[in-house]
Amino acid sequence: MVLQSYKKGDQGIGTLIIFIAMILVAAVAAGVLIQTASSLQSKSLDVGRQSQEKITTSLEVMQVFANDTSDHIINASVDEFHVIVRLGSGSEPIKLGDLIVKLDGQGASQTMSYNATVGAGTDYYNVKGLKNYNIPGYLLGGDLVEIFFVSGASIAESDTITIRLIAKNGAVQPVQITTPSSMTSGTTYLFP
Repeated sequence: MVLQSYKKGDQGIGTLIIFIAMILVAAVAAGVLIQTASSLQSKSLDVGRQSQEKITTSLEVMQVFANDTSDHIINASVDEFHVIVRLGSGSEPIKLGDLIVKLDGQGASQTMSYNATVGAGTDYYNVKGLKNYNIPGYLLGGDLVEIFFVSGASIAESDTITIRLIAKNGAVQPVQITTPSSMTSGTTYLFP
């Protein structure tokens, strides 16, 4: 009888050890699941925020014109392009240091970044505020600005060019332009 009590006690202790081990395994698994769920939630919030920025961050090109075109050509490194832009409805503010302007013409392409100290050139663009523009270097809702730069290649009458405004977050805003067949005045309006 005493021997059977020891066997039942041994079985009870073995069962208790297995039960405690199962509880420990379940606790570790629950901890891993909670940590994974928290990490996935954090990543999904980041992806959602970035997706929303890409969808809502946009620029509207209001007008494009070139100066000093009375000689029937937009001269390389001399004549300026002017692009008047504002933020799209519901758009997030844009830091101009993160905005790239790209000009693609027939046989030539140039990429420009913002530089408030150098001025307009073939590698840099500058900005002049037309309405609001209270925080230089940032395009906010309600701001109307004029981006100006110089073409790296000469553009003749009836040439096709594309100006792209590329924000760090957001959609690329392309403007395809065919220059007029007669550029005779000091200022030639190219878009709209």
